[in-house]
Amino acid sequence: MATFKKYFPTPDLANQYARQPEKIANHVYASRNGNGDEASGDGWRYRGRGGLQLTGKTNYTAFFKSIGLDIATANADLVATNYSMLSAAWYWNSRNLSATADAGVDENTITKITKVINGGTNGLPDRITKTGKYSKLLTT
Repeated sequence: MATFKKYFPTPDLANQYARQPEKIANHVYASRNGNGDEASGDGWRYRGRGGLQLTGKTNYTAFFKSIGLDIATANADLVATNYSMLSAAWYWNSRNLSATADAGVDENTITKITKVINGGTNGLPDRITKTGKYSKLLTT
């Protein structure tokens, strides 16, 4: 309920999924971003992997196509095992995030990029703190 309150609004519903990550992913990511319904297993199959947590069948399909692979034959685990940073770079470029990032390291920019990548602002305060900290390491 803490992470996916929108999808588990009651303790009874949350308890049906508790400690079952595959079942949770299939519920939360069902019928979104090219995924089939909960029973399809796509939520788990196309769960977040890679440097920016590539998520959803639509994104996996487009990424694999960009590197000459077919979603029908490519194993989704390749995003984690072989293409973690390449999938992150592909996603960043496919959303033209460098144009947003060029505005500078500030809360507004970090919020805009977070919304594109995550679809919301979950974890934003921690991301703002860490981005500020790490950007200083890159500029000193």
